[in-house]
Amino acid sequence: MVIEMRFWCDDPSKAARLCKKMFPEDMKRAVSQAEAVCDNRFLFSDHWEMERTHEAVSFIGEIDWSHIPGDDPEWLYAMNRHTSFLNLAKAWQYTGDGRFAKKAAVLISDWIDRVKLTEESKGNTWRSLEAGLRCENWIRSIQLLKDSNVLTESVLDKLEKSMEEHGEYLQETSFDFHRLSNWGVLQDHGLFLLGLYLGREDYVQIAAKRLDKGIQMQIMGDGTQWEQSPMYHCEVLHGVLDTIHIAKRNGILLPERLLVNGHKMCKALAAWVKPDGKLFCQSDSDDTLARDLLAQGALLFADGELKAAARGELLEENIWDFGEEVLMLYDEIAEIIPGEASTVLADSGNYILRGDHSEDAAYLHMHCGCLGSGHGHGDLLHIDAGMYGEDILIDSGRYTYVNTELRRKLKEPGAHNTTRVDGQDFSVCLDSWGYGKLAVPIKGEYRLTNRADYISGLHMGYFYLPDNVLTERRIIFIKPDIFLIFDQFYAKGEHAYEQNFHFGDGKLAKEDGNSYLWQGEKASARLMVMTEGSASSLSRYPYSREYNLLAEGDRVSVTKSGSGFQSMVTLLAMGKAKEIPSVSARLVPVEMVRSGKVLSPAEAQGVEVIKDGEKYTAMVVFEEIVSEVDFFRVGSYEAYGKVAVFVPEEEEGIVLSW
Repeated sequence: MVIEMRFWCDDPSKAARLCKKMFPEDMKRAVSQAEAVCDNRFLFSDHWEMERTHEAVSFIGEIDWSHIPGDDPEWLYAMNRHTSFLNLAKAWQYTGDGRFAKKAAVLISDWIDRVKLTEESKGNTWRSLEAGLRCENWIRSIQLLKDSNVLTESVLDKLEKSMEEHGEYLQETSFDFHRLSNWGVLQDHGLFLLGLYLGREDYVQIAAKRLDKGIQMQIMGDGTQWEQSPMYHCEVLHGVLDTIHIAKRNGILLPERLLVNGHKMCKALAAWVKPDGKLFCQSDSDDTLARDLLAQGALLFADGELKAAARGELLEENIWDFGEEVLMLYDEIAEIIPGEASTVLADSGNYILRGDHSEDAAYLHMHCGCLGSGHGHGDLLHIDAGMYGEDILIDSGRYTYVNTELRRKLKEPGAHNTTRVDGQDFSVCLDSWGYGKLAVPIKGEYRLTNRADYISGLHMGYFYLPDNVLTERRIIFIKPDIFLIFDQFYAKGEHAYEQNFHFGDGKLAKEDGNSYLWQGEKASARLMVMTEGSASSLSRYPYSREYNLLAEGDRVSVTKSGSGFQSMVTLLAMGKAKEIPSVSARLVPVEMVRSGKVLSPAEAQGVEVIKDGEKYTAMVVFEEIVSEVDFFRVGSYEAYGKVAVFVPEEEEGIVLSW
């Protein structure tokens, strides 16, 4: 069959030469994986592999396409998405070695001959998700192999018949589940590409209509995909951006709403990544670099802010998608640095604080939003933090989808940098995908300024307790690298309260009292527990940056018991690894100015911080106190407002909440 439609780069050989020059490590990885596949060894470690593997599986003789090593069917799903075919096709372009092209043709024919669509296979090798992803990988492979002489008339005929079967299957498989799940977008993206390849206008129109309606339902007002996983947001975004890209190349008009929502998703991603462009391991996500999607968004929407978020760089995927002319196209887009470095994605409840726009900036991310289905974790009020490209406070990640004790443990609140009451979980994980009781999040106030930021959130996860405990977290960010964390518990009776802080790779040591020093390769940090009457301890806890990859790190647990309203105050200060932050901090009383009343810790708390010789003072008032004309004093500073910060250049105070 002659392919008349324009898919990705027009000249794959030129794209391959450019990738070899710009991304030699990516080339080596693709060729290495292709070499393994030629020996019937399969490892799934591509950049955007959803469930990576770290141990190769070998077949002697005939390949078992339905094989499941161990107890995780995700290996089978990855096997039948056929990224291995695409690596073979890339390796042929990179090396000109005919072995790779021949192996790709052999495997494609073998799969089509032996893996049939049945009611049973719809639950494994022919899941609609895999069918949609296969369409993209097949068509990309065909484009890269078209000059290799392995795509004979008989092979192409076999491929076309199988694609027709895929098309009928995908256009019939669209139920309520698919409208809201990432599955629907991924399979409809495949149907769109398939329609173009086969010249089936009906498939193209069905897919475009479904994508438009699906994205409109799945994307929140702030641009985030509702499942609360940055990784699945990216998988969905890839399907949307690739559809827009291919439609533009072929003069196909898509619904304007789909374009607008795709752009919104890019903007949300730009906010929802760490300064180095990697994803938070929030919910079911891996620590994956997402700059290729930001660069693609910049190219498709001529958006200088997205280019700045991508650090002005391109990744291998961008070359294969746009060809060598991408360098000129990208150069024509002027980078635009947004005015504010911190961002709030208010609809999804994701708050991202940054010291500045640089890759080395200190950052903190807090989540206080909806669960996000089975991919969501019990992470309300969880925080991630880091500096100089290193993760200091981390999310423990996912590791596996197999319903094991470890899977549940990594999803529970104890695996996150949040609080618990009476040793109970505010959201109860039942199994790999299900929850029992779910905490109701309440999104709090926030304010972003040039010198200091403020975010807050609450949840009702402990309202079922006899005393109806209400949990709140407030965070003050004194730029560029000081974070004050105030946890409050509104209750009547006696309760035991707990904070957990999970640390990333590095060395953690307990200093005097409840102070901890963390040292990484580039960054360092001090965590100071300032809560009166509290105790802290060190333990080890599992975490996972990638699917199927498990490690163990340090966890600091802080405990306190008390009756009635209780608060816990924590300071996190960051700096360079070889310039360990010199920090001291103390609690200071807050008083009313006119009445002279000294407020109790249940009413208000002040914190004085001295870092590198500079003094910073913060104040948080927990209750409605002012009934007549009066205001507050903390140390030597005065202000009217419930949350305020005093820094050397702003001694009259920055009021962050009234």
